[in-house]
Amino acid sequence: MPRELSGTGRVTIFPLLHDWETGSRCVFAYTTTNDGYTAVVGVIPVEGNVHEPGDLFALAGRHGFIGEWKGSHEQRCGCWLVCTGHGALVTTNPHGIYVPETTWHLDMARTVELEGAYAGHTSVTAGRMRLEDSELEAQARALLDRPLVAQ
Repeated sequence: MPRELSGTGRVTIFPLLHDWETGSRCVFAYTTTNDGYTAVVGVIPVEGNVHEPGDLFALAGRHGFIGEWKGSHEQRCGCWLVCTGHGALVTTNPHGIYVPETTWHLDMARTVELEGAYAGHTSVTAGRMRLEDSELEAQARALLDRPLVAQ
């Protein structure tokens, strides 16, 4: 049974195309806890999205890994998740939502302690996220209403 982790802080929310072959997308969220040492990544559930990934570490494992990520498969999956979330924060996705402070709750599926710091994080926790602000959560879910390619 998943445990819940909660916090208040900056959250980056963006649509993620996670399977090129099928065009499957989800709403991905990234934040931190533990004074920034723990990356927190989650999928914000969207009713009717049959393509929502379950295990984010399994999703990460389906993607290619770059050479700088060393260690076990689990370590490399953790680095992919950190890179995906942190990358969205620093590159400013025009279709993303950047909230300087909001309360979030994560149904934790899994935590991995990284063998070394990556993007300032020493661990990554993944699961399903919900936002306490229902209006913000509705805005996040609406990200999937946008077409994959601008028309």
